[in-house]
Amino acid sequence: MTSLYGVLVLNLTRMVLWLISLQYWIFVYGTALITVVLLIIRFTWKGLRDPFRTFQWTVRHDPPACLTDARLGNHGFLWGRSSNLRFHYVTQGDSKKPLMLFLHGFPHNWYSWRNQLCEFSGQYHTVALDLRGCGDSDAPSQLDEYTLEKLLYDIRDTIDELGHTSCVLVGHDWGGMLAWHFALERPDMVQRLIIMNAPHPAAWLDAVLRRPSQLLRCGHACFFLLPLLPEIALSLEDFKLLRNLLCGACLGMRNRARQLTEAQLEGYLYRLSQPGALTPPLNYYRAFLSNTLYKHEDVVVSTMLIWGEDDRVLVEGMSGGMRPYVRGPVVLHTIPNCSHWVQEDQPETVNTLIWNFLADRDILYHHRHSICHKMEVNPLEQ
Repeated sequence: MTSLYGVLVLNLTRMVLWLISLQYWIFVYGTALITVVLLIIRFTWKGLRDPFRTFQWTVRHDPPACLTDARLGNHGFLWGRSSNLRFHYVTQGDSKKPLMLFLHGFPHNWYSWRNQLCEFSGQYHTVALDLRGCGDSDAPSQLDEYTLEKLLYDIRDTIDELGHTSCVLVGHDWGGMLAWHFALERPDMVQRLIIMNAPHPAAWLDAVLRRPSQLLRCGHACFFLLPLLPEIALSLEDFKLLRNLLCGACLGMRNRARQLTEAQLEGYLYRLSQPGALTPPLNYYRAFLSNTLYKHEDVVVSTMLIWGEDDRVLVEGMSGGMRPYVRGPVVLHTIPNCSHWVQEDQPETVNTLIWNFLADRDILYHHRHSICHKMEVNPLEQ
């Protein structure tokens, strides 16, 4: 009888998980289809009006000066022993000091961390890595080269090859999602975890299933799951969609003083404009989203999540959803008038928050505030 009951519970659990997965993919691919229709309408209209300008893009042959600016740090390469791939990075600070490793998102490369590399180099060995498939790192085109397991091995190998055993891990966007997973898998290699505008993997699923209409806000992520079409769409009008993503009135940075110049924008478009260069970073979406639905483990390291309040790229409400999945000390900061590109949009604020977190001032404040709140709610428990 007990055995029969156990089988029924197991089958019921499997059915519930299957239904959740089915619901998720219906939402995701439904959103992708809507995005495709809107893009077809847009580019058909533009193509009829100005076909030459619409269906052209320029391959950049020389790197812009911002990518070779010696003031931003020293360039280096390392070999990943698990992948046998070569990874490019930019570094500042003494290599004998604790490592602070920065992981970028899409469509960024190491350059997105230019405002943090120097800021923390006095006390840390700061390293901004070009992830697999991005920047000047090796870029295999096969989809199976971007599985979560391989991407996490890249982070582990990077820490080892740089001569460290652990690091302060900082990630934004997809780099933030990788940082979440690495902290789950290898907490022994993460001293502190700092995430910027990237939800805990479980919080992503919770938010989407709770309010599927909000997927329209991040329709680009669903669209990127499709084969070939995203590469074509992103290339049209000389990468107009990428320009809008980083600099547009809706999605771009809010801080006028920090908006990307044309030269800085070229720092991202240079590598992405090369033939076939869009496929590797888009493979993060195609491989990564498919393997993170049920990652509900708790993070045990000290964690800070920084979220730009005016994020129009990710679903709103994801920032607060991570609290149930972090067992270690955790703080959450929402920066007003700040876009998804938080470390570039409000670098001074971001840097101050990181310093406070590393000095434990942030954690102590939130801990005292939590105790005071409990005492106010339950005065008889004093």
